[in-house]
Amino acid sequence: MNERLWGLYAEVCEDEYRPLEEFVDRLLAGEWGSFPQDDVLELLRELEGRVLSNIRIKAGEGPQYAALADEVAERTHAEFAALAERVERARPAT
Repeated sequence: MNERLWGLYAEVCEDEYRPLEEFVDRLLAGEWGSFPQDDVLELLRELEGRVLSNIRIKAGEGPQYAALADEVAERTHAEFAALAERVERARPAT
């Protein structure tokens, strides 16, 4: 995992409460310099895995959450897939 990239994500999305999509936009615009496509995709995969894990944990907390888990997981996967596609279209693999 690219530690600098992870740190930027933490600062922007966790500390400043900015949406992930905005972070990716700013990243692709080169606000913090250039990062290899593979590093950005790895970050997105890691984040998606964490979100999906949290959805599974929440689903175990009660039937009202379990009923929504599949729908929320599918929507989450689609959102991360769209972000990854934007990254792949915006810059060549390195």
